Amino acid sequence: MTYFPLMLNLRDRPVLLIAGGPETGAKLQALLEAQAQVTVLAEEDHWNLADLAKEGRIRWLPRGYREGDLEGFFLVVSHPRDKGIHPQVKAEAERRRVFLVAVDDPKNATAILPAVVRRGELVVALSTSGAAPALAVRLKERFLRLLGPEYGELVPYLRRLRPRIAEIPCFEERKRLWYRLVDLALEELDLDPEAGLTRAKEKVEEVLAEVQPWTR
Repeated sequence: MTYFPLMLNLRDRPVLLIAGGPETGAKLQALLEAQAQVTVLAEEDHWNLADLAKEGRIRWLPRGYREGDLEGFFLVVSHPRDKGIHPQVKAEAERRRVFLVAVDDPKNATAILPAVVRRGELVVALSTSGAAPALAVRLKERFLRLLGPEYGELVPYLRRLRPRIAEIPCFEERKRLWYRLVDLALEELDLDPEAGLTRAKEKVEEVLAEVQPWTR
């Protein structure tokens, strides 16, 4: 199956987590980091649900899934102890036009979660389209070694350059300049991960000083 890769903004959006499986804690943490409004269905509290609910970080319903539970949700992540409920959950999700992440059950899912490498605002998502999750995890481990924190620190610096470069009226000139700057920065990071970011910024500023005055 061919999936369409997509980054979702879940901030303040209602998300239902049907809990119980071994990765429940990790899925819950990821949703909280995305600042979603999380409702958790879980018969037992193995993930500090009561404390999180008391703090107002989640809404916890201490029971399993029931027909009608998906109403009003933007996304559903289902990771119950018994995946036998997934056909019923999928049927409701289809009726309500809600995307369903059925963890470790791709045949009942309409969306899947990739393995993620996160360095600040730099996010790399890896997926095998549900075919071999272990491979995606091992590739994630390699990317974690390849992309140190300095790559994440580069992103906000480049973002701050956007208003300056946007002043260049010609799209093709802006495009060429962007790739030139990014290539310079990556070259410095590859040569020296520890000091490369400082040197990269210096080289970028040197280039900007050479081009049109509106980038100064």
